[in-house]
Amino acid sequence: VTDYASRSMNYFDVWSPEISTRYGEVFWTMMDPVALPPDVVEQFKDGEMGSEYSNITMHRQHRRRRRHCRRCRYRRRRYRRHHHHHLNALHRPLLPSSPPRQGTIAITGYEMDQLDGDGNSIPYNRAYNHHYMAYIVGEGADMAMVDCHASHDHGCYEGKKVLRPVPKSENEQFSNTFFSEGNGGESRKSFHGYPNGYAQLISSPKEFHLEPMQIDTWNRDNPSLEFVAGPEPAASQAPPGASYSGILECPCTDRISKVNGSICSDDFGCLPFNLACLEEPGSTLISNGNKICNLDTYNGGQQCCPHQSILLDRDQNPWPDVKQTYRLKFRFYYQAYVPTADRVSASHQDLRRLYWQTEAWAGEYDIPPGAESYGHDDGATAMTDDGQYTYTITSEWTAGEMIDLDDCDWRNTSACSGQYKDSEGVYMVYAGGHCHAPNCVSIELWNQDTGELYCRQLPMFGKGDITNDKFDDKGYATLPPCVWSDDASEDLPTRPRVPFDAKLYSVAVQNSTYGHTGQMASWQMRGALYY
Repeated sequence: VTDYASRSMNYFDVWSPEISTRYGEVFWTMMDPVALPPDVVEQFKDGEMGSEYSNITMHRQHRRRRRHCRRCRYRRRRYRRHHHHHLNALHRPLLPSSPPRQGTIAITGYEMDQLDGDGNSIPYNRAYNHHYMAYIVGEGADMAMVDCHASHDHGCYEGKKVLRPVPKSENEQFSNTFFSEGNGGESRKSFHGYPNGYAQLISSPKEFHLEPMQIDTWNRDNPSLEFVAGPEPAASQAPPGASYSGILECPCTDRISKVNGSICSDDFGCLPFNLACLEEPGSTLISNGNKICNLDTYNGGQQCCPHQSILLDRDQNPWPDVKQTYRLKFRFYYQAYVPTADRVSASHQDLRRLYWQTEAWAGEYDIPPGAESYGHDDGATAMTDDGQYTYTITSEWTAGEMIDLDDCDWRNTSACSGQYKDSEGVYMVYAGGHCHAPNCVSIELWNQDTGELYCRQLPMFGKGDITNDKFDDKGYATLPPCVWSDDASEDLPTRPRVPFDAKLYSVAVQNSTYGHTGQMASWQMRGALYY
């Protein structure tokens, strides 16, 4: 699956505008658009583009042969050989009455990295990628301010608007597409690609749009690439000697106050607190008494770290004039889409985004220190044989809830994906969890009706051998996804057939020996409709 050269894949690179931050600063905003390479725009200007694989690092022609991961969970040896190096676009659904036009581009995968002005890769322990939302936008869409939806966007609150692609008409079925799988601290080494015959289709692509959330954790007194923690606020829960900075968990510092139902800050004023935790079986956060669900107990997460906020206490201001400057780089792999003709099937099936949060719909959750929560949270905290602790949450939902089966106002909300006319369900093709470093243990996806385990993700953590692997950030997770196919030559598991009324069940387990804020356990998946 990962050998793009043998699969006749081309690729192109896209660089974000510069990001420049000081220590402790959050960068989280939609950046200026970036034009796609002129030859790509010209090749597909009258049709649609299919996106089959994307990776943040990009170059013109893919020349190096890469070995493909063979199983649902990629083996460590082959996985490392491949990976050298997160947005929910409002794309219109593929309907039987409106197939892609001739000239469509099929994006089959992507990769990413972050690099300084000299082209050196910047470790995530210096500039932490909390998550990203990336879009390729075609001629059939415009960027517009729409309602923020907790089921599809991060950091929403009542009345918040976000800049997202909006189709110019309901006939623009492939006007834009969204990339967010494995879109955080796990992004550089986690696989983002699809098997033969599947892609994200885009008509007349023209621009790349990126909304990253980056947190500056670089200790300016440390010239090496080895991690050394800088000053941290009193609210940080990172233990002494941790391989990560407590800043990356967005602790609510003494700059934060809570006033009349809002979170207020010296940096960003007041923003309404509006995290909506579902009752069981939607999520177990409320029954577990998770602090994320209540403003009075909320002590860290995205509500305390919007764009340009400083995650330090008021008396901390190290290196005020020393900024870190870099750009994000994406590499997208693609093929030309060939439509159905003369009884020959189309070259690619369009993949729909399937998204769910185990922490529905808070968007994040609190990991209480196990020694404090054990025996006091309805069984969520357990003790391991070696004296450590784990914290478990679950969620149950139906497959149809992931893709907006009902009518919605697609011009006014980023969550609306249009109706899936006459479709009965999806074939699962790609499933990736989003589980932040440094305490992710596992995340599982089950069919509650049949008892079938669809996907179990077990993170692999970096050892810090950055001399031989520049992406081996110590303690940072890689999350090999589950990938399915109907092509026997790819030696992948057969794609599951999931009706829209199927009950799905997620189980997320985190290490809770120490406390953590702003943890996530979402499923970022892709599937093909069946009728």
